[in-house]
Amino acid sequence: MSMKLHDFLVEHAKFPFPHPNEDRTAGTNDIFQFEVAVLEREWKARHAVRDNTLVQKLCQALEDILGTIPLAAGAENYLLASFLPQLGFIFFFRTLLNRGIFKATRRCLGEYGPYRFKTAKEQSVKGGSSKVDYEALVNDESKVLLELLPPRCIELKWVSSQCLVPKILSEAALYLGQRHMKWLFISCHDYWIVCRLVRHDYHPYLAYSPEITIKDSSEPFRAFLGAILSVVKDVLVERSAYSSDMELDISQEEEHKNPLPGDVIDDDLAAYQGSSGGRAITSQPVNHSREDGNTESELMVTSSSPNSPKYFQVWVHLYSLSNNTLALPQCAENSNQRLWLTRFVSSGSSGNVWECRFVVEVLRPSDAGSRQRLRNEFKGYLALEKAYHTGQLPDRIAPGCYGAFKGNRVDVLIHDLCEGVLNQWGELSAPERSQVYRLVQALHRIGIVHGDLEPRNIVRIRGGDFCLIDFSEKRHICWKDDSPLNKV
Repeated sequence: MSMKLHDFLVEHAKFPFPHPNEDRTAGTNDIFQFEVAVLEREWKARHAVRDNTLVQKLCQALEDILGTIPLAAGAENYLLASFLPQLGFIFFFRTLLNRGIFKATRRCLGEYGPYRFKTAKEQSVKGGSSKVDYEALVNDESKVLLELLPPRCIELKWVSSQCLVPKILSEAALYLGQRHMKWLFISCHDYWIVCRLVRHDYHPYLAYSPEITIKDSSEPFRAFLGAILSVVKDVLVERSAYSSDMELDISQEEEHKNPLPGDVIDDDLAAYQGSSGGRAITSQPVNHSREDGNTESELMVTSSSPNSPKYFQVWVHLYSLSNNTLALPQCAENSNQRLWLTRFVSSGSSGNVWECRFVVEVLRPSDAGSRQRLRNEFKGYLALEKAYHTGQLPDRIAPGCYGAFKGNRVDVLIHDLCEGVLNQWGELSAPERSQVYRLVQALHRIGIVHGDLEPRNIVRIRGGDFCLIDFSEKRHICWKDDSPLNKV
């Protein structure tokens, strides 16, 4: 009687423990904070559940799919060659993936199907960065994702100053959510973690497995093959339990000072940059409640690239600050106000500066000091706009401002882009110093002192004129100015 294909995999689908002296390649991923901040609201990044039976559920699904299918005559040696014990000692880590698990998967699917299996290393789109290390494709359709992490032990629990775990799981949810997929495998060289995006009402949540070692176990491979075939064959894998108050695991000794995911998820990502995205959406935005009861978002902002699929885009819904009396010009063909963040410009005292159709300063709300500086800067722009329109200022001395907005995870200030920033005072000729000095005098005449008059806050604009930027430190009390401008 011939051996069943499933029984063969249970017995032989094992990969050896990698040699400790083997070269280890640390994969990197670069989901940016702008997207991760939205992810926490849209994809319940805080709600990740550890499912200790997730691997067994996938293995059971594989057994249900393969059933009593026999191993074809002569196939045993052909498949056995994919699980050679020398593999882990001869080849580097990525080669272990390329020539190990992927080669074995290709042969097993061909034996069962036949199905065409291949992998693709995802490339970032122009102006973007959201990519996963490997896509597993069957008949040219993506079925499962695989991400490489540095080969060091990662315990999926909250501990003091731990910021890696929420990033890993949030990025896993974002990868899966953007691509409308269910399964992502995280490989840490000698063990794996399985992540599953579970559909639940309007807010999917992430389930993840304990670490599963690849030493002397066929479970990792069977789980990987089970995930692929469950998607290909549309076989239901037993659901991971959901509860409305579930959180990430907490180490007992840290239980009372456990950080929330939102507090630590972005501690080392200082500057937002472009990420994966798509062209402008024409559908109506999802409504989100705000404190005053207005549920219609007034502005939507994204750092997504226009060059990749529409379903990759991530939009932030924003609402005007209570004192916002300024209006945005129409930014899209439809009635929805939308801005594309197209290029990271710089980091300022009140936030990070992006170029789009207008300049957008994006602020993390966790930074209370920066939030206050942004509001202070906006008040300065309001005063300048009023002075200009009432004739107190004959000309503009600062970029035109189009309003300030508050979102769930970011605050935004929008104004014209001025790029000719000075590097040092020595760049100015004597007539140019006089010109800048007159700008400062005009500012003082309407009762405002800049408070941070440095070359980086003076911009050369078209026609040889200048303007002042960054009013986050402005004050309404003048003092004697000993800056180099007084020495003209």
